[in-house]
Amino acid sequence: MTAPVKPCGVTLDRAIVEWLDDRFSAPEKAGTRRQYGLTLRRVAAWLGAGDQDVTTVSAMDYARALRALWAERADATWNANRANVCSFLTWLREWAEYVDVKLPKRCAARTIADDETKAVDREDLDVLWEPDTAGLRERSLWRVKYESSSRAEALLALDIEDLDLARRRARVTVKGGKTVWIHFGEMGAALLAEYIGDRTSGPVWLTERRPWNWRSRPVADRGPGATFRLSYNRAESIFKETTSRLGFSGNGRAFDFLTLHQLRHSRLTHLAEDGVDTPALQAISTHRDPRTLHRKYTKVSSRAVADVMAAADRREAMRRREDARRRPSATRGRPRAARVRTRPLRR
Repeated sequence: MTAPVKPCGVTLDRAIVEWLDDRFSAPEKAGTRRQYGLTLRRVAAWLGAGDQDVTTVSAMDYARALRALWAERADATWNANRANVCSFLTWLREWAEYVDVKLPKRCAARTIADDETKAVDREDLDVLWEPDTAGLRERSLWRVKYESSSRAEALLALDIEDLDLARRRARVTVKGGKTVWIHFGEMGAALLAEYIGDRTSGPVWLTERRPWNWRSRPVADRGPGATFRLSYNRAESIFKETTSRLGFSGNGRAFDFLTLHQLRHSRLTHLAEDGVDTPALQAISTHRDPRTLHRKYTKVSSRAVADVMAAADRREAMRRREDARRRPSATRGRPRAARVRTRPLRR
């Protein structure tokens, strides 16, 4: 893991741009490019090495930046950003041949235990659709997201021209760049139609909060007047604040807050509990691999397990009553009260 002695003449910032252009130039990879680029630019900014030759940045420098920026974050966040840096270093080493560096072994990925409590019971989610819970914009977004089980990023990218409210569906571009129809229910369609009103074009969900990069945002992200397309970060923040205020509880545990992605988990779990088969679930969730669908999303909820156990208790009670009814009367044991009444008294 030693860097070449002679500089290669390429700065760290330039190497990041070359890596992004080489690996993520396809239009369907725009979201991945944005996220990977954000990670590496934060690393370069923390190191203050963006304008330095890439050969002067050591493996320990990348490790220090990772620990400073994400060591205290969730395990999944640490792993995702670490993987981004590893991908960049692999490209530097094997493709660009600028420098031969690898992250040290102690900067390893973290083991993430499976969490099967992400699905929230239907009764707990009902409060989200009530008028007093949040504004019409939020309730329409949450309900459509739950009913369609779509990713929030795909929904927030929707334009009114992509909607087909008569058939309760919308055309979205999903992860991987594929364009598909997503379907939602009557309540979602009603809330959406009420929220859109007489608008005929532009982003579906709007905000009056001007984004920090509003001057460079594309025209497609602008709505009527001084409105802009609602961002994922803002939508997620509102959802977390609302569910935290409501004091959600589900599956026997208390939630500090819910995330928008948990609506997707919940919907797919509920559909699986209702007996929807795997091909239909794949079409709804847009998963290519059914193993991913079943491993991550269609876990049986604790409410469903409790219902199964309650049904088993009822069947057991019925069986015992039936056995007692069919048992001959001569072999039936007398109740304890009767035995006490007929017991001879001792003088």
